[in-house]
Parts: sequence; C-alpha cells; structure tokens
Amino acid sequence: MSDVDEHSIGMYLTMIERDHNYYMNKFLKKYNLGKHDIRVLKEVNAHNDISQNEICEILKEDKITVSKSVKNLVALGYVERKKDSEDKRITRLSMTEKGKKDRSEIMSIMKNTNDVFSRRMNGEDVEKVLALLKCMSDNMHKEVLRIRDEN
Repeated sequence: MSDVDEHSIGMYLTMIERDHNYYMNKFLKKYNLGKHDIRVLKEVNAHNDISQNEICEILKEDKITVSKSVKNLVALGYVERKKDSEDKRITRLSMTEKGKKDRSEIMSIMKNTNDVFSRRMNGEDVEKVLALLKCMSDNMHKEVLRIRDEN
C-alpha cells in the first residue's frame, strides 16, 4: 500500500462520519435526540428489558456514553428504567408508550440514512461493504483494547 492509500481509509471514514453526523442531527433535532441516543433507542426497541451493560457490549460503547443517552431517553419519555427482578443491581430498559408511538418515525431516520449510504449500490455491494466495515471495526476495536491494556 502506498502512503496515499494508507491515509485514504481514515480520510474517507472521517468525511463520512462528519456528513453522517450532520445528516442525523438535522433529522433527530425534532426529537431532541443525538446520534448516540438513536443507537441506544434502537437496541432497547430490538431487545426489550435489555441492560445498559448489554447495550455497551452490543454498541462497543463506554458506560458513560450509554448512560448519558439512557438519561436523555428517560427524560424525553422514550425509555423507562426498572430494576431486574432477580438481581437488583441490574437496571433493565424498555420502551415507553411514547417511545413505541414514535419509534417507527425515529427508526425511519436510520433506514433513510442507510438508503443514502447504499445509493447506487446493489445488494451484493452493500453486503460486501458491511462485511468490510465490520472487519475494520473489529480490527480497530481489538487494537484499541490492546493499547488500553498496555497502560
């Protein structure tokens, strides 16, 4: 790989992230949600009675980021907290009636974003891109964990 190629992946990911953030914030503003909030909301919607730790694992996010999103989602009335019936140290999250009412409109923002990303791609292209992005994400996450452990 040449020097230019080595920097291209990071450069394109940075540009995509910047534009993705703008796009998401533009449409989520109406709901007072941020980009992290919608990811947490998506997991609560998909896994009723999920714990915050489980969300951290799924999203590969730190506890502080997930906690802030949960706090915002609870304050907005989209998610409710309840103690686990068997282990009171665990807090379970579920959708409220308001969250259920607004979820299809909110989740459509994510679908529309994916539609923009995959415009002019066929199904096979999308599958390849997703597989490559997952591989890149896994590679970088493992490396970050490795260097974190060095300290």
